[in-house]
Amino acid sequence: MIEEQAQVIEVKGDQLVLQAQTQSACGSCSAKNGCGTSLLSKVIGRKFTRFQVDNNVNAMVGDTVVVGIPEEALLKGSLAMYILPIIGMLVFALLSDVILSDDILTISAQSRDLMIAVSAIIGLVLGSFMSKWYFQRKSSTQFFSPVILRKIIDHGKL
Repeated sequence: MIEEQAQVIEVKGDQLVLQAQTQSACGSCSAKNGCGTSLLSKVIGRKFTRFQVDNNVNAMVGDTVVVGIPEEALLKGSLAMYILPIIGMLVFALLSDVILSDDILTISAQSRDLMIAVSAIIGLVLGSFMSKWYFQRKSSTQFFSPVILRKIIDHGKL
């Protein structure tokens, strides 16, 4: 289970709106002084992610909770998000290359290359839509949703 701390910023019935600070690995990396990513994170500054979860620990506004998501969900989500569009791009490019390589079609090499590139972009876009569809399915939505594991700071008892 991958865990992260988040703060409760709003209660909506039996749902909590949480805010978590986006973490960067740049603070612990030995190459942070010569890295463009580290510089970019300093320029952009802190970012926060807001999301909604079920209130299963009776948390109130201001409380800090630990949320988690299974490692399997992170792995499957990464594969769906990155691999599906790339596979779509490669399949469409290869198919258009095979179709356009027939001797029946007499087109210039530049036109052929342009058509293959456009086909690759179409495959990338379709693969992205497939990823989006995969994440929007009800079973996927529940699988990829974070859950509250425990409350660590209770402002209601202070």
